[in-house]
Amino acid sequence: MKNLGENIMKIKRLFFVGVVLAFCLLTASSAWGHKVHVFAWVEGDTVYTESYFSNGNKAVHAQIEVFNNYGKLIMSGKTDKKGKFAFKLPACTDLRIVLNASEGHNAEFDLAVDQTD
Repeated sequence: MKNLGENIMKIKRLFFVGVVLAFCLLTASSAWGHKVHVFAWVEGDTVYTESYFSNGNKAVHAQIEVFNNYGKLIMSGKTDKKGKFAFKLPACTDLRIVLNASEGHNAEFDLAVDQTD
């Protein structure tokens, strides 16, 4: 009888550990699925950005902030319904483009001088 009681306790512990592990895995995968990305490139005298979530959905009407190489905010705006935002290339050497897609979904992209040629 003692062994039966110990076996039942072991089964309960394993079940509990399994439930906790499953919860952790499900939570981690849903968080990963909502990761947001921003990508930028230069064509001529214009910087173009594209913003999207890992599942392919566009980051619509998301806040974009552009900082110069000294960390000073030089412009801001919002993405369009396709997750795009464009602006005239400023006279800076490096840019940091920051996307805030709400609910803590943020991404950054550093645009270096050699990418502007």
